[in-house]
Amino acid sequence: MMPVHHHRRGRHRGVVTDVYHHIVCRHQVEIEVWPPRAEIHFRDDWTANVATTQVRFEAQVYNSSQGYVWDVRDINGGPGQGTIDASGLYHAPPKGALASGTTELVIASSREDPLRKAFAWVTLVGLGPKPAKAAEVAIFPRRINLYYGQGANNDMIDGCNKRCQFQAIAFNTGAPVEWLVNNAPQGVVGPWFLYQTPANGGAAVVSVRARLQSNHAVFDEAKVLQLNYDWPGI
Repeated sequence: MMPVHHHRRGRHRGVVTDVYHHIVCRHQVEIEVWPPRAEIHFRDDWTANVATTQVRFEAQVYNSSQGYVWDVRDINGGPGQGTIDASGLYHAPPKGALASGTTELVIASSREDPLRKAFAWVTLVGLGPKPAKAAEVAIFPRRINLYYGQGANNDMIDGCNKRCQFQAIAFNTGAPVEWLVNNAPQGVVGPWFLYQTPANGGAAVVSVRARLQSNHAVFDEAKVLQLNYDWPGI
């Protein structure tokens, strides 16, 4: 409403003064935001790219030339997790402890009348960073038949069939590997282990295990079938 202007008529005492009120009406300030809703990925979601972790909002103020300001809030009115710049570009936050489906409010407020606001909804989805691959150990070979060093006719078997060079490869970790035979540590650390059969014995299965020195729950195991060689008639 514009100020009231008074107009007086008449100069003599007792003359009635006429007062004119000039009233100018203004339309109420209005504001709108679009798009009214958007769905984007968390900033650190491993399935996302830059284009799917941000969205641009636009606002229009009516009946005011003073523009608007942006803000981000959670659905309870507290500070939002995402950010928005002066151009209306909203950037998603990292996932952290936020649940997929978290919703935030993007708010445009009139500078002239901050009580005049418009809202848009942003739904944040995704799983966050790609989970780290679990450490693994793989042993080669996994199964082999070997002969005892002596006894029976084992002297007819060459030495390469009485021992085996095992290899262990550790994946997704830099931890060293240690070796065990039938769960007994062999004092060998590293990717290679030479297993030698005993001199004598009966048919038996021996386990050769390679495990992470820092995490014994991560291992792989090979089986060795130990045999005696019998040549008929000898």
